[in-house]
Amino acid sequence: MNKWSLSASAFLVTVACSTAALAAVHHFDVIGESYGHTSEEAIDNALRVADEKCYLSWGRSDQDYTVLAQWVDQATGYPAARVSLGCSVED
Repeated sequence: MNKWSLSASAFLVTVACSTAALAAVHHFDVIGESYGHTSEEAIDNALRVADEKCYLSWGRSDQDYTVLAQWVDQATGYPAARVSLGCSVED
């Protein structure tokens, strides 16, 4: 190989590696709220809602979540829950 093609190859490899190194990962929490027949089902449904919100924003959800609130809806009598789920999005 001549010097020019070697230099061009080295430049392209450097550019490819630097763009991968500059890719940013943004982390934020997504809130989900839902109801169910039991409090566990309400939490599971709220997690499903939060996971879908994360997915729709091109993110990947974490395994860790926080139950923010649990209550019984007075109008329906069903347990309800609000959860916070971590979500990571790569640029």
